[in-house]
Amino acid sequence: MASTRHALRRASNALASASRASFSSAVKKSVKTPISSTNDAPKLLRHHLYDELYAPKTGYFTAEADPRIPVGSMRDVIDFNALRGQDDYFRELNQRYAQLGAQWLTPAEIFNPHYANAVARFVLDHHRGDAADDSTLPPLRVYELGGGTGTFARGFLDAMRREAPQVYERMKFTSVDISKKLTDAQKSSVLGGGHSKAVHAVKRGDAAEHSTWGETDEEECFVIALEVLDNLPHDRVWRPKRGEGEWYQTEVMKGKDGEWLQENAPLRDKLIRRTLEAIELTGDLAVDANGGAYNPRGLMHSIQSMFTSMASSSDETWFVPTGAMKLLETLHAKRPNHRFIAADFDALPSVQIQGVNAPLVASQRKGGKTDDYDTYLLPAKHTGSVDVFFPTCFDTLRTIDFSASSKTGERKNARLGRTMTTKQFMSEYADLQATATQSGYNPIIQDFVNTKFYYAIDHSHDH
Repeated sequence: MASTRHALRRASNALASASRASFSSAVKKSVKTPISSTNDAPKLLRHHLYDELYAPKTGYFTAEADPRIPVGSMRDVIDFNALRGQDDYFRELNQRYAQLGAQWLTPAEIFNPHYANAVARFVLDHHRGDAADDSTLPPLRVYELGGGTGTFARGFLDAMRREAPQVYERMKFTSVDISKKLTDAQKSSVLGGGHSKAVHAVKRGDAAEHSTWGETDEEECFVIALEVLDNLPHDRVWRPKRGEGEWYQTEVMKGKDGEWLQENAPLRDKLIRRTLEAIELTGDLAVDANGGAYNPRGLMHSIQSMFTSMASSSDETWFVPTGAMKLLETLHAKRPNHRFIAADFDALPSVQIQGVNAPLVASQRKGGKTDDYDTYLLPAKHTGSVDVFFPTCFDTLRTIDFSASSKTGERKNARLGRTMTTKQFMSEYADLQATATQSGYNPIIQDFVNTKFYYAIDHSHDH
């Protein structure tokens, strides 16, 4: 399949490739199975994916030998009001992609500056609360994770300077990214917008690691993660009978001929166990049926019924978001009073890898074309050139956040976030007139239909 990444995000929510299941018995025990003899020691799938995406000097986002930056940027913003309609919009996007190298365009780039303006208004509304005067507010602190080329950061700061100058004067926006190339691009973009180092800083490091954050800071802040969850490493679990029995963790290793292999091993990893236990809570907490791609009382019930009616000899494979669990555990530990805002997609079409919540693996060619693969165990010649991204179950994200935010293990101490479709979010916070085409088609609410926003603002108050 050849497609652009923005086309993937237009897929219907009905294409969601993951759902919830009961893991109660599976996370309690594990059974030993043999692992083949290989040249290298086995490693968990999340560690393999981390190396492929983020290894120093060779990862997809960190490769230093390749001058390419995976995320593209556009020199000129799109004048949506000048477009006649939907066809003009897609034609314009294709032209923009044709001018790029092997790069993706994110919604923050495509809808610059309107996307950043909307998120800035959301943050400003919640930062102000009931305050009557901006001068009485505490300083605003914002962290953006994985900020691409800095387009969003610049747009966000532009909006704050324009709409809330008193807030802007005392605020601090920090871009956190693991890639030197991208942190350099972010710094250049923001400085180019006339924003000083007093309001913008860059922190290079992995946001999921405690060391990146330094000392624990209990000051209130906002953490923004736009299209970050999709590239967080996941783990794979497997069991021989669908719907019953113990889970096994998947380990990756080098074969005798140097090729990558994967095998199932006893489930002993603590992070996988914690993530599975959080997934088990999904049905209990997603009671509003608006948590994400899977309606626990509709689609979810149908999927579970289908599983139980299948032949008992059928095995079962799941990809679990251990990267998201690690990130949120770190945020709650190092910035315990943070407010979290994330946007990502909850469905991917034409995924070639088998398993619930399986990833799409693709490399980008000039002009926005992609080559898709049926495995993430690719030979060395693909090192640094292949993206691996997953759909997000927002119900599960909510329960992961719930679990990570509970300091004592009691539910009363944890927070429950909320989910909005991108259309709902932008309808409330964006200037829709600025993104409307002449026919009335409005891509900021009608494109990217398989994306959602998740926000968790207050502990104990989002129930």
